[in-house]
Amino acid sequence: MRAMGIAIRKVEGWGWIGVGTTEKGVAKVVLPQRKKQTVKEALTQFEAKANQQLAEQCADLLLLYLKGETANLENIPVDWESVPRKHRKILQTLRQRIGRGQTVTYGELARICDMPKSARLVGQAMAKNPVPFLVPCHRVIRSDSSLGGFSGGAEMKKQLLELERALVKPKD
Repeated sequence: MRAMGIAIRKVEGWGWIGVGTTEKGVAKVVLPQRKKQTVKEALTQFEAKANQQLAEQCADLLLLYLKGETANLENIPVDWESVPRKHRKILQTLRQRIGRGQTVTYGELARICDMPKSARLVGQAMAKNPVPFLVPCHRVIRSDSSLGGFSGGAEMKKQLLELERALVKPKD
């Protein structure tokens, strides 16, 4: 059994979030939920305390991020072993190439990954993304510029995109 850590935070206006870690990095991020118990249940496999410091650090950064403050989530290590092999390249490319305040279509991301006919696979990778925010699947939209799906719901996806646009907007 791999050693793991867990951190849960309440974010005003969003709800409860959670982070589960292994010795290799963050393996799960739980999107905002109304009840703390829902987050705890989603993280039951991460009860042991290894890499607890990373879990706490990531949860604190997510708290800042959701409050609309600058938080460097790009440097938080991800445990890619928790991601199906066929989705890794897609999620890693999204994380590395599509910055805060930007969006990309499913088809464009497929092309960037050298998988031009794999827009559906991109959609599947987004739907199964175990570490939202760290891998910003909310930045992937439909080719007609509509939001498309998001495991946290369309309203949350819209709020996250607005939050990021405000973060990158030049201050007067």
